[in-house]
Amino acid sequence: MTPMRILFVDDDTMVLQGLRRALHRRNADWAMRFVESPEEAFAELDREPAEVVVSDLRMPGMDGVQFLERIATLWPSAVRIILSGQTERETLLRAIGPAPQFLSKPCTVERLELVISRALRLRRMLKDPAFLERIGRLRSIPSPPAIYTRLMEAIRNEKTPLDAVGRVVAEDVAFSTRVLAVANSPIYALPMTVSDVGHATRLLGLDTVRALAMTHGLVSSVAGLDIGGLPVEQLWMDGIQCGTVTRHVALNMRAPSDLANEAALAGMLHGIGQLLLAINDPRRHRAARAAAEQGKTRLIDAEEKLFGFNHALAGGYLLHLWGFPDAVVEGVIGWPFPSNIGELPDVPTAADLVHIARLAMALDRRKPQTPADDGELADLGADLERLAACGARDGLAQWVGNCPHLGHGSL
Repeated sequence: MTPMRILFVDDDTMVLQGLRRALHRRNADWAMRFVESPEEAFAELDREPAEVVVSDLRMPGMDGVQFLERIATLWPSAVRIILSGQTERETLLRAIGPAPQFLSKPCTVERLELVISRALRLRRMLKDPAFLERIGRLRSIPSPPAIYTRLMEAIRNEKTPLDAVGRVVAEDVAFSTRVLAVANSPIYALPMTVSDVGHATRLLGLDTVRALAMTHGLVSSVAGLDIGGLPVEQLWMDGIQCGTVTRHVALNMRAPSDLANEAALAGMLHGIGQLLLAINDPRRHRAARAAAEQGKTRLIDAEEKLFGFNHALAGGYLLHLWGFPDAVVEGVIGWPFPSNIGELPDVPTAADLVHIARLAMALDRRKPQTPADDGELADLGADLERLAACGARDGLAQWVGNCPHLGHGSL
C-alpha cells in the first residue's frame, strides 16, 4: 500500500522534532514531511501534494487560519488539521471553515494518530468507487439550509459568536420557537423555564444550535413536498434525544470533551439521511419504512435492499459535502454497526457512542425487567464484538438506568 503523505507545519523547531520522534513508528505507512513556515509548505505541496496537512495556528507572516484557507483553495482534497495551543475562542471559531479538525496543545501522540487515522480512513471510504457509484444514484443533493449558513457566518465573523448566534436565532420566529421548545423539553430536564432565546442558545451551546438549525432548515425545506409520509417531527425528536443520550454515554465512558461534543452532534444528525432518501425517492423509502414497521427487517437493511445503501451512508456523505468534522461524519456513517467502518482503535469513537445511544434508546422503549443479554442486543442490531472491544458492553444497563434523557417519548 502506498504510504499516506502527511505534512506538518510549525514555526517551533522543537515541536517538529518532537513530532518526528513520536511518530517515527508510523514511517512504514505515513510519508511525513516537517516544515517551519507556510512558504516552505507551499513549496513542498507544489512538489508533491499531501493527503493531510497539520498546521500550528500562530505563525509569523501568515497565521494558520489564512494558511489553511489557501490550502483549501489550492489543494481542496487535503485534510486540514490545526494543532495549536491557541485558546482565544473567536480565533478558534474562525478556523471552523478552513479546518474542521482542531487539536489543542498539549496533544498526546495517541490522540494525534487517532485523528489522522480517522481522516484517512474516512477519505478512503468516501472515495471508494463502489460507494461513489451507489451514492451517485441520488438525483438531488440539497445545499445547507439558509438558517444554518447564517449561523455559520455569525460564528466565523463576529467577535461574540454566542451573542451573534442568539440574534440570528431570534430573527427566525419558527426556529426560535423550536430552540425554546428544546430548551424546555423533558429531554434536557433543565431546572428552570427558559423564555429568552439568547439564554436558550447559551444553555444549549453552539454545537447543539448548529445541529438544530440543520435539521430545522431541512425539515422546513421539504414542507409541501412528497416525502413518502416520512414522520419528520419524530425524526427531529429522535435526533435531539439521541444527541443528549450520546453525550451522557460519552461522559460515562470518560471520553475527551471534544469527542463527546462531536459524538453528540453526530447523534443529533444521525437520521438526517432519511430525509435525503425520502426527497429523492419517496415511494421506495415509504416501502423501506413499511417493511421495518412490520418487523420484517431493520430500516437500514430495507434501505440497503431497495437503494443499495442506507440512510447512515447518505447522511454522512451529505455532512461531508457540507464540511462537518470527520468525527461527526464517521459517527453518522458508522453508528448502525461501527465494525463496518474498518479497523477501529480500542477506545470509543463517535460511531461507537451513537451506536450505544441508539441501543440505550431501544432498550428504554422495551422497558426490560432484567438487563439485556447478548441475544436481545443482537436482535436490536448491536455490534457485540465492537462493544466489547471499546469497553462498553458491561456498562450498558447502568447507562440506560441512570440516563436522565431517557423515558421521554416527546418534547
